[in-house]
Amino acid sequence: MEEKKYVNGLVIKERTFDNGGTQLKASIAVKDLVEQLKQEDDNGWVNIVISKRKEPSDKGVTHYAYIDPWKPTPKAVGVSGNKDTMMNGDADDLPF
Repeated sequence: MEEKKYVNGLVIKERTFDNGGTQLKASIAVKDLVEQLKQEDDNGWVNIVISKRKEPSDKGVTHYAYIDPWKPTPKAVGVSGNKDTMMNGDADDLPF
């Protein structure tokens, strides 16, 4: 399993209200976060996972984030066969 790449410059704290509602507050060190995101950029996108810590830190940090390493596998284009056959096939050849 690949080692987690934790997101730098992102601090997440959960706040619980008297009515039971919750809110996540994120503090961002823009320079650090942007620099890391540029390094991880994949066609303009970076996927991150946000997970809840087992115990809040001494500074109240309740969540952490890391780069999601999953990448989709390329799909095969079409089915095996001649392109002309697929484009000019008879209506009887349709599977529905």
